[in-house]
Amino acid sequence: MAIIFPLSIAALADKLPIESVDWKLMEQQELSGLGSGEVLAADLGPRLWEAQAQLGQTYNDDAAELQALFETLDGAINPFYLYDPRKPFPRSDPTGAILGATKPKISSIGSNMKSMSLEALPDGYVLSVGDYLAFDYGTNPVRRALHRICEAATANSSGVTPVFEVRPHVRPGATVGTEVMLKKPSAKVILIPKSFSAPSAGALTSTISFQVRQTLSQ
Repeated sequence: MAIIFPLSIAALADKLPIESVDWKLMEQQELSGLGSGEVLAADLGPRLWEAQAQLGQTYNDDAAELQALFETLDGAINPFYLYDPRKPFPRSDPTGAILGATKPKISSIGSNMKSMSLEALPDGYVLSVGDYLAFDYGTNPVRRALHRICEAATANSSGVTPVFEVRPHVRPGATVGTEVMLKKPSAKVILIPKSFSAPSAGALTSTISFQVRQTLSQ
């Protein structure tokens, strides 16, 4: 059976016993200094998520299985979905039980492209600063947006939140009515070349580490 890419959360991310992670939004910017002492900043490209992860000590057979899955990525060629293991669910709903089978959607997108609101949430559902949300947009390729919530918002009795800011900015192609993921919201990522390492940590275990960067293609 052919392996389908991007690898789903169940196919790889949920199998990773991540012990520590440095998950951050990286800028693509340059600075220019003027004779007046003023410093100008300019964006060269979109802000993308990057992560450096370290797994806990893993039995060698399990580590070999994980290494085989990483090798199917063919380096940076094939993508997979990965979420921040520190924040798999909203702060106010740490197991996702309150959300249940509810499928929230984008209710509005601000003209500044850095704010939005959601609908179809449970009455009183709380989105906290630092929570993530994700959604797919575009076609050929289908892109995956991952945003961090920067303002708290609570759904009203109709399941609609007030407008709140997110980062990175919402990219062109996102549309009202799109289904939003609050459970294990993930980015589509590629493995940074030569970052995967799986040295032995004794006779029985290995320690795996790797780095990834979000991709808006594929």
